[in-house]
Amino acid sequence: MKNSEPVLTQVTNRRGIFEYVLGGSADTKLLNIRVFEEKVKKATYAKQTQAAEAKGESNCPLCAIGHGANKSRIYALNEMDADHVSAWSKAGESSAKNCQMLCVTHNRAKGNR
Repeated sequence: MKNSEPVLTQVTNRRGIFEYVLGGSADTKLLNIRVFEEKVKKATYAKQTQAAEAKGESNCPLCAIGHGANKSRIYALNEMDADHVSAWSKAGESSAKNCQMLCVTHNRAKGNR
């Protein structure tokens, strides 16, 4: 149970836990988990970084379209946050296809958009 403790703190619908545990394990949406799995974050980071390096731009997509000193900066994984492309609060899933890595500054500025 230790591995699931951090995830359970991110569950927004506690009633969904019971249905999930009692046989709904195929439907993870019952848990309303807002966080991305570490493997998704790492894979997204690697993909974005490789593409950014090939273009000579920042691996933060919002920095890359800017004009400042960070336009071509490659951030380390620990300097970035996983972001929902389609906001979680607007039914955006915590899935690989809805994940992008943003620098901490841009992720916090983006908010609920």
